[in-house]
Amino acid sequence: MLTFASNAGAQVELFSYAPPDPLTGQTITFTALVPGNISWDLDGDGSCDDETGPTTTYVFNTPGAHAVRICVDVDQTISRQDIIVRNRPPVASFTVGPAAPVARELVTLTSSAVDVDGPIILQQWDLDGDGAYDDATGERALYFWRRAGTFQVGLRVTDSNGAVAISRAAVVVTAALLEPTPRIRFVGVPTSNGAHLDLLTVVAPKGAHVGIRCRGHRCPFKHKRYTSKGKRVSLRRLARSFPAGTVIELRVTKPGTIGPFTRIRIRAGKRPARLDRCLEPGKPNKLISCDR
Repeated sequence: MLTFASNAGAQVELFSYAPPDPLTGQTITFTALVPGNISWDLDGDGSCDDETGPTTTYVFNTPGAHAVRICVDVDQTISRQDIIVRNRPPVASFTVGPAAPVARELVTLTSSAVDVDGPIILQQWDLDGDGAYDDATGERALYFWRRAGTFQVGLRVTDSNGAVAISRAAVVVTAALLEPTPRIRFVGVPTSNGAHLDLLTVVAPKGAHVGIRCRGHRCPFKHKRYTSKGKRVSLRRLARSFPAGTVIELRVTKPGTIGPFTRIRIRAGKRPARLDRCLEPGKPNKLISCDR
C-alpha cells in the first residue's frame, strides 16, 4: 500500500531543503529525513525519476511554487512539498554618452539593466531630476541641458513579476566653448622703451560681449566694451606706441559659455608678451585652462 505525505497534511515531512527561502537561480539542497532507497521528482511531473540518493540539488529558474516529491521504496511512501521560489528583482543601470557633455550637447542615456529570471517589461526615465519617471520610456533616451551644472537622472525598471529597481546618477555638464572660436590678433614691433602695436583685431561670434582694458600712461582709454556683430573689428585707437609696463586685456564673453582671455604686456626692446587663458562662465575675472 502506498502512503502519501504532504506539507498540507498532518504527517511528518520526509525531507528538508536549504536555503529555506530560495531565490530563482539559487542552488537548493534537498535532504531525506528517512532511510531507504530514495528517488526524487524535481521537475514536477509526478514521477520520481530525476535523481536518487539521500541528498540532491536543484535550481529553479522561475519564481513561484514548485512541487518536489521524495519516494521511499522501503515502505513505498511518497512525500510532496511545494517549494516557494522568490523572484529576483532586476538590476537597473545605465550609461551616459558622451560621459562629459557640454551645455546644449545632445546626450544619449542607454539602459544596461538586466533580470536573470524574467524579462524587463518597462523602463522609465527621470531626466529633469524631479524624481518622477515620466520623461521617456525604453532602453534609450535623448536629452540635453541648456546650462552647465550637475544634474540628477534616473532609470526605473520593472520586471514581469512586478519587481522594481532604480538607478540614479549625477551628470556633470560643463559650459561650452564659444563657437565659432573667437580670434584675437595683433602685431607688435619693439621700440627702445616699449613696443608699437600696428594692428589689433578681434573676431567674435555674433552677440558676444568684447571687453578691453588698458593700464598704462599712454592708454587712450581705460575700459571699452561692445557687442559683436560677428565681424572683424580693428581696435584702431590701440594702434600706437606704448611704454614698457603697459598691459592690455581683452575678454570675450557670452552667457553660459567659456570665452577667451588675452593679456598683452608691453616690454622694453622686446615683442609684447601674450598670455591666453579662458574665462569661467559668469565670472569674467576668473581665469581657467582652455583644455577640455
